[in-house]
Amino acid sequence: MSESLFDQYFSGLDEAEQRVALRVRDAVRDAVGDNLHISETTKWNYPAWVYEGKNGNMCSIMGANGYVRLQFFRGAELPQAESRLEGTGKGMRHLKVWCDREFPAESIRSLVSDAVSLHGAS
Repeated sequence: MSESLFDQYFSGLDEAEQRVALRVRDAVRDAVGDNLHISETTKWNYPAWVYEGKNGNMCSIMGANGYVRLQFFRGAELPQAESRLEGTGKGMRHLKVWCDREFPAESIRSLVSDAVSLHGAS
C-alpha cells in the first residue's frame, strides 16, 4: 500500500521538524480518538483534520524553520484563544511547537478537544 498524501508531507520535512510534526500528529490523533465525524486529509498540501459538514476545516500541521505550527481554522472561537494561541486574523489561530523546547502534549490535546467540541456544536 502506498503512503497517503497526508503521511507523505512529513517525510519532506527536515529531521527536527519531522520529529516534532509526527508528535503533533500523534497528539491530535489521540485527542480526536475514534470520532467518526472527523477525517484526515490534505488541504493546501498540508495534513489536516476536517469535521464533516459546513465549516469543517478543523486544524492542520505546517512545518516551519525550527518549529511546527498547529493551525486551528476557527481558533479565534476557542476558549481562552488569546492566551493559548497566536494570530490576529478573523478566525485562524496557531500554536507554535518549537523543536528545541518541551513538547506541549497536554496543551495540544486540550486545544484539539476544544476544537472538536466547537465543530460538533456547529
